[in-house]
Amino acid sequence: MIIGLQIIALIFAFSMVYFVVLHFKRGEISKSEIVSWIIMWAAAIVIIVFPELLRKFASTFLVTRVFDLMVIAGFILVISLVTSSYIRTKKLEKKLEDMVRREALKKSK
Repeated sequence: MIIGLQIIALIFAFSMVYFVVLHFKRGEISKSEIVSWIIMWAAAIVIIVFPELLRKFASTFLVTRVFDLMVIAGFILVISLVTSSYIRTKKLEKKLEDMVRREALKKSK
C-alpha cells in the first residue's frame, strides 16, 4: 500500500475511534457497542499498518489479489449491516403500531 494512502487511512481510522468514544461519553451507544466498534477499528488500523497480513490471509482463501478480498469482505459487511438494520426497523415499526393502537383504543373509550 502506498504510504500516503496509509497515512490518510490511519487518520480516518483514528478519527472514527474518537467519534465512537465521543458518542459513548454522550450516552448514545452502549458498552457492548463501543467495544465492538473499537475492535473493528483496531483491526482496520492493524491491517493498514501491516498490509502483508492480508496477503497471507488472501492466499489462504485462494483469492489472488488483496483488493478482491477487501471487496468481498466489504460486501459481506454491508449486506449484514443492511439486514440487521432492516430487522431492527421492522421491530420498531411493530412496536410503534402497537403503541398507536393502544393509544387510539384508550382515546376512543
